[in-house]
Amino acid sequence: MNGGSISPLRSRIADGTAKPADQLSATLDYRAFAPFLIASIVIAAAYGTSFLLPDYMDALGADSRAAGLIISSGMAATLVSCCLAGWLAKRMGLLPTVTVASLFMGLAMLAFAGAALDRRAAYAGGLLVGAAWSVFFILAPLQIIRYLRPSARIQYLTVLSGSQMAGLGLAAPIGHLLATYTGSLATIYAVLAIACVIAAACVELTRRAMSRLASVPMPDIEITWAATTTLLQKCTALPIAMIAISACMFAGLSTYQSAYSASRHLNSDLFFLVFTATSVVLRFSVAHLMARLPLQRLALTLILLTAASLLLFLLNDGSISLHIAATVLFAAGYGLSYSTLNTIAVNLAGEHGLSVPTASQIFTLAYFLGLFGFPIIGGQLVRGFGPDVMLLSLLSATALNAVLASRLG
Repeated sequence: MNGGSISPLRSRIADGTAKPADQLSATLDYRAFAPFLIASIVIAAAYGTSFLLPDYMDALGADSRAAGLIISSGMAATLVSCCLAGWLAKRMGLLPTVTVASLFMGLAMLAFAGAALDRRAAYAGGLLVGAAWSVFFILAPLQIIRYLRPSARIQYLTVLSGSQMAGLGLAAPIGHLLATYTGSLATIYAVLAIACVIAAACVELTRRAMSRLASVPMPDIEITWAATTTLLQKCTALPIAMIAISACMFAGLSTYQSAYSASRHLNSDLFFLVFTATSVVLRFSVAHLMARLPLQRLALTLILLTAASLLLFLLNDGSISLHIAATVLFAAGYGLSYSTLNTIAVNLAGEHGLSVPTASQIFTLAYFLGLFGFPIIGGQLVRGFGPDVMLLSLLSATALNAVLASRLG
């Protein structure tokens, strides 16, 4: 990774010609990248249908606890599979593992569709959707990182995250639309089961298109305790900690948006609609510009935008305009921070001779820990003191992120 000699093991594991990172291409052929984006949209949309589970279980005559248990089992499977994804990729190959994850997501959708006949199938679907999504989500960035020079990574990682956000955002409205015309939410799961098979074929197209391209060898793709502790003892710990904190902010605002909106007599759906639309538009429109900016300064600017949005949420006493403005700022600040911090983490790892794939995977794992962990704390704050105290805690976390960002340089 540092431009030294390449061992036979490194040459064997790399799909194409092995090169130092700074000698790789600055662009990806659209014939390779476009199918990968299509697969990302589909798999993210399939994962996004988990938001429909409470309505689906209610329509099938199950109580709310059933949906909660299914979602919780999916979260547990997500965290476990994050730790195993690299182990699988080392033995099967990176993109073959992503292909299998796509097929497993198809099985998850099939299980959810089958719950219309037997509700027990939904529990298997919950486990499968968590495992498939985490493996796809944690390994997908590595496919971009391994073929691009460090300065070009942020542009493509931003577009990748934009495609995933588009899939997540489209899942619920399309699901409700199909349910309106067909009379059952099972339809969206059946349709997505087929779409996931197509996504797996798209991943295979990407593998063939990229098989002869020069790449960074990734023999150390498996997460190990030694590699993880080394990463967390170095400067790579900063962006990893920052994404965990950022995930807490999104988890707090999205999970308790209903409580916040009710306290201001606002519509919580407005937040999700504006956030999704703004995030997708920004990620696709400014990705090429982000590659030209100093990453550390960009990270600090995005954190300050996030802080400004939280302050607007806190000060808003019921204005729809302020609610929209705060959401747009949050979508810009938080929405662009994931790819920025991910790029910083993997570039720092490469510069210091550390494992790039491990850095990317631990980064994603930290994101999931913040995303799934904060609602427990946030729930206590909202129930005990109200949504304003929860917002203040998020604002304090943003201040901590700003301090960490100032140390990145």
